Amino acid sequence: MTPEEVRRVFEAVVPDLDAFAAPWSLIGSGALILLGVPLDEAADLDVVTGVDGAGRLRSAWAGWLEPQAPKAPDGPFRSQDFARYATPWGPVEVMGGLHVRGRRLPVVGPIPSAEEQLRILRLFGRPKDLAKASRLEAWMAAG
Repeated sequence: MTPEEVRRVFEAVVPDLDAFAAPWSLIGSGALILLGVPLDEAADLDVVTGVDGAGRLRSAWAGWLEPQAPKAPDGPFRSQDFARYATPWGPVEVMGGLHVRGRRLPVVGPIPSAEEQLRILRLFGRPKDLAKASRLEAWMAAG
């Protein structure tokens, strides 16, 4: 999704996130775009919430649910309730009860600060996350 598409999907789903998934946070490229980091695209909007919030969204968004192959139970990233949705505005992934490398990722507000996003990207630690962390650091340094 382009930055404009990210903003459009975000604006469209916020009422449902507030109604069904609170508390929730955005992570990943979509969150960085919404912070103002100059990225060209995001694959989807990544939402982290609790297991209960993910379940309420699953009910509310049942018509948009995309079938997913089960994730490996021993991988570095594990959600107690993971779902991908093809909303009318763009793709959204919801991670209920997300654990990263054995630690629960806390929900810290709708769009966590640049510093918190940087911490999360480093925690994920994949090459693509570290590349985003470098872009974020450069953006933060430029003020």
